[in-house]
Amino acid sequence: MSKLNLILVEDDSFTRATLGDALASQNFNVCARVGTAAEAISAQKQFNPDVAVLDLDLGIGPTGIDVAIALRKHNPKLGLVFLTTYQDPRLIESDLPALPEGSIYLSKREINSTSALAQQISVAMLKPLVRRPFPWSKHSDLANLTETQIEIMKLVAKGLSTSEIARVRGVTEQAVDKTISRISKQLSIPKSSEVNQRAQIIKAFFESRGQ
Repeated sequence: MSKLNLILVEDDSFTRATLGDALASQNFNVCARVGTAAEAISAQKQFNPDVAVLDLDLGIGPTGIDVAIALRKHNPKLGLVFLTTYQDPRLIESDLPALPEGSIYLSKREINSTSALAQQISVAMLKPLVRRPFPWSKHSDLANLTETQIEIMKLVAKGLSTSEIARVRGVTEQAVDKTISRISKQLSIPKSSEVNQRAQIIKAFFESRGQ
């Protein structure tokens, strides 16, 4: 059986090198290891891969989702695997497009071997357009948070006060306080004089980003 052609899109050079070597050891033909959207598009045109493995956060510019959408325009049946530290992609930015149909979304903290990753890559290539469940819900306590709650959580994590958040969002301070209370309840953070809810929200935010 011939090897699957794979391109790896990862902006961190060390991760790109080590992960590329690991996937090559799993009998994939890692035909390109790139760090930018432009390089990914060029690699696809040159190598016509069967599957792409992408990080979600590629730094300034297009996200991994943007790159995946562009790759799918050239090959509608391209297998797609996202391998990321983010338990919820909304933590990167607002209004992200939906993941292309059939994408597999994996948390780096839950993949404990290269062979397990290889298995998921093979599934993505063999069944690239299979409908899959909300891909990060099993990874994240944040999955049930609304878009507004996610945005407030980001602002809390940036250290903004209630009044500053209210000004940025164009809402009242009371509305911000209510949203923070709902976030705390959703994340099972107790309301107690012994617990700083904002500090716990910030902790949950960075943990969900893999930090």
